[in-house]
Amino acid sequence: METSVKRTPHIVTVFALGAVLAGAATACSTESTAKPDGIGVAEKLPDDTDKARSKQNAADFRSWVEEHGTAEQKTATTRVDRILGEWNEQTGNAYISTDINGGKTQVADPEAAATAIARAFASWKDAKEGYASVYDVYGNAVITNYKF
Repeated sequence: METSVKRTPHIVTVFALGAVLAGAATACSTESTAKPDGIGVAEKLPDDTDKARSKQNAADFRSWVEEHGTAEQKTATTRVDRILGEWNEQTGNAYISTDINGGKTQVADPEAAATAIARAFASWKDAKEGYASVYDVYGNAVITNYKF
């Protein structure tokens, strides 16, 4: 018994492989930072376009917390490195960079530390429609969209 084998032309195979690879490429992104959505939620820390300003924001914030914050907030805010974003009394988005999950000492509860930082920020700055997100040392979100 002889069975005939139907051969697929090489060009069809190449096109099929190309379609699969093109589909896979659109599902992946080479961007290093996520873009915030309509209300400013970003899973990765956005690029810092003004490092001097973001460092000064962090220094001002830590100084305010040292005078007005709770003991938990004072401990947590020592981890704040930079604060990016724009905010005023009406609206805003703050992206708070920390050394959580890195730094010289470990954080026993990263989410609790991030929450304390976000709460302190909400006390420091108040807006009708403001949101703060806290990021770890690798730029990954720990807390997002905390209303301040």
